[in-house]
Amino acid sequence: MTKKRSTPIVIYSAIFLLDRLISPISWILFPFKLVTRLFEILLQMIWLLSNEYTKRSLGSCGTGVRIYGRFQVSSPKNLHVGDNVHINSNAFIRAEGGLTIGDNTHISRNVVIYTMNHNYEGTKLPYDEGKVLKSVEISRNVWIGMNVTIIPGVKIGEGAIIGMGTTVSKDIPPLAIIGNIPTRIIKKRNQEHYLMLEDSKAYGGVSGYDR
Repeated sequence: MTKKRSTPIVIYSAIFLLDRLISPISWILFPFKLVTRLFEILLQMIWLLSNEYTKRSLGSCGTGVRIYGRFQVSSPKNLHVGDNVHINSNAFIRAEGGLTIGDNTHISRNVVIYTMNHNYEGTKLPYDEGKVLKSVEISRNVWIGMNVTIIPGVKIGEGAIIGMGTTVSKDIPPLAIIGNIPTRIIKKRNQEHYLMLEDSKAYGGVSGYDR
């Protein structure tokens, strides 16, 4: 057990030491920041060109459609997009079952949309190679927030707003504004133990190791 943990401790200690040494002369990192920024711009240009190519492989695509950053879609011929649709970075779409996105719909980052599922009642466990296909329909003028997941078979009505982090598991009526269930407290930390650590300034470093 000691040998397994020794390597990460050495690495984290080296990172901590490097951070302490560089902080007073952080200006020397500016060239690295510049290179990183230029690399990001290059990636954005590559993704932009790739997305323009992907738009031409869709089943249909309206005018004024903008797809930003990384974009992954399977069975693009089954994806139909209206006019003035904006899809932000890191979208992941399984369109095998058919997906329609209406005019003027704006989708924030990290959306996940599935129109298919595995067949868990088939010939194998936990599921076989069969696919259960269910189309998804997103109507016009819909606003979908960041980190939203949409499961197969749902319909989102016209003008609806889907709040950040929501999992859409059933049909949404027109003009509805939805979000996840309210946050609830499931447990509380031991206050005495917390205050003891706070008074001792016992703060962990990377992955909880000593700073």
